[in-house]
Amino acid sequence: MSTIKEKDKKKTLMKALSLTSLGWELAIPIFGGVLIGYQIDRFFDTGFTFSLILLVFGIIVAYFNLYRHIELEMLRKKVADLQEKEEDDNT
Repeated sequence: MSTIKEKDKKKTLMKALSLTSLGWELAIPIFGGVLIGYQIDRFFDTGFTFSLILLVFGIIVAYFNLYRHIELEMLRKKVADLQEKEEDDNT
């Protein structure tokens, strides 16, 4: 019984870490794009041109990371379902 609880705790922890990682994968490209764009704009005195361009680019990268994360989770779910089905067939 305790091994089942330990497995559940481990799965919950892994999910929490995965979601935390996803948060960083969304925030860093957006914030980093704006920060780098702001620095470029200050250096070349171009108003907000590069800030906006790199903001849009950061949003695109963040959504790509989100898409990739969702795809990976779907694949993990499919593999877990196949393993569960295989265990049921063996017993």
